Amino acid sequence: MDLTKRKWQEFARFFIINLLGSYCYAMGVHIFTKPYHIAPGGVTGLATMINFVWGLPIGVMTFAINIPLLILAWRHISRQFTIRTTISTVMLSVCTDLLVIWMPQYPSTSALAPLLASLFGGVLMGIGNALVYMGNSTTGGTAIIGALIQKRFPQFSMGKLLTGANLVIVVASIFVFGNIDSAIFAGICIYLSGLVMDRMIYGMNTNRLLFIISDKSSAIEQRIMEDLGRGVTVLKGEGGYRHSQKNIIFCVVSKSQFYKVRKITMQVDEGAFIVGCEAGDVLGRGFKHLD
Repeated sequence: MDLTKRKWQEFARFFIINLLGSYCYAMGVHIFTKPYHIAPGGVTGLATMINFVWGLPIGVMTFAINIPLLILAWRHISRQFTIRTTISTVMLSVCTDLLVIWMPQYPSTSALAPLLASLFGGVLMGIGNALVYMGNSTTGGTAIIGALIQKRFPQFSMGKLLTGANLVIVVASIFVFGNIDSAIFAGICIYLSGLVMDRMIYGMNTNRLLFIISDKSSAIEQRIMEDLGRGVTVLKGEGGYRHSQKNIIFCVVSKSQFYKVRKITMQVDEGAFIVGCEAGDVLGRGFKHLD
């Protein structure tokens, strides 16, 4: 395939995915979070508070706040990251102020309306963020701040940095909107948005990664393959205390099969040692296709 044609196809894919993501995110803000004074963390939350106090458009303020961050990203992160993030930020701003304003805002007068707004807003914003991320970009804001701080202080995790930045915005919203309820609903919105984003990116099916150490590993391997139809990989290990050689069974199973593997292992060898952890995205035979 011609290199130029491939680049245009990649850009078209990037543009469409980011436009869809920005539109979903903007819907969450315009329809649900803005009418109920919910500041959903990050630059969007800050722009929501500015809109409440001075009436300035959320999309315009989102882009304006991102400008100095994008300059720093250009200088200290990478130009490709900055260009992609700038395009996504412009898309989000345009969608927020122009493309979704025709949609009616959530009109419910129920006492549960703010809670429902935080839930539905969080879902839409999570879908939007996930699409933008899967398009190899970000919507800027706290993602840039986190990347800049992590580059200077690599010992800090990105998750904790983003949580800290969002916490500052949520606490500030208490004073801007004049009630603590807005902060609580903002916290719900942020949590649900992150949950939806993770599930979209890493998959809905939560699998389990297992390491099983046993003196009867051969029997356990056979039972797992015969009873569950799952493949296993045997690793060679050495005990640190006695320096004895051990077989370590490595396998990935579905969430429901995890308990069956545990039962099989205990039936074969009550002295076995099992380590299980979540494997969010598993590609290959028996799981998701590589394509």
